[in-house]
Amino acid sequence: TRLGYRWLNGDKSAMYGINAGYDSRPMATGQTVDGIQLLGSEQSVFYQQIGVSAEAATKNYRLNAYALLPIGETEQWLNWYAAGGALNTYGLDLKLKAVDRLSASLGYYYQHGDLGAANGSGVKGEIAYEIADDVSLAVKGTYDEAFETRISGNIVYRFGGSSAKPSSVSDELLVALKAAPAYRNVRVHDCHWYDLECDIKSASS
Repeated sequence: TRLGYRWLNGDKSAMYGINAGYDSRPMATGQTVDGIQLLGSEQSVFYQQIGVSAEAATKNYRLNAYALLPIGETEQWLNWYAAGGALNTYGLDLKLKAVDRLSASLGYYYQHGDLGAANGSGVKGEIAYEIADDVSLAVKGTYDEAFETRISGNIVYRFGGSSAKPSSVSDELLVALKAAPAYRNVRVHDCHWYDLECDIKSASS
């Protein structure tokens, strides 16, 4: 869930917003991890967090600051082999419109949790191109020591089109006003009983 408020400034050249809410993530492993048999020890666990975010946008940039704050049992055994911990995450993302239809974003985040195994900083980036008024393609990448390098791509189609937008509001601000709140995933990292940096003894069973 998210509850928030967005508003335009007086001349409708910028948008601001704040939101906060609750997220949950049930989680279970399969019968093997890394090819190792779990021998029926796998458990279903449940993670929760409170998320808060603030944003600002103009025709040419969008800035987001966010914090993800796990609550409840944040560190739990997943099976005999590994425990998982929900991560406190604090980040800042900046998205710029480089040229017409092409945009790029760069972000920084700091995470800590998972019994000490995932503490550290990370970076992420994205390049997006609008192939039509309501269709865009994007390639995303992130890197931190816990999750290492991850690359993904997506196609976004915005239903409703931009023809109904007020003439005094730019397409970019209209998209920002309509966009669903981001940063809602409960981020979980696992560590194994033999990891030296992991205080796995404190995990809940």
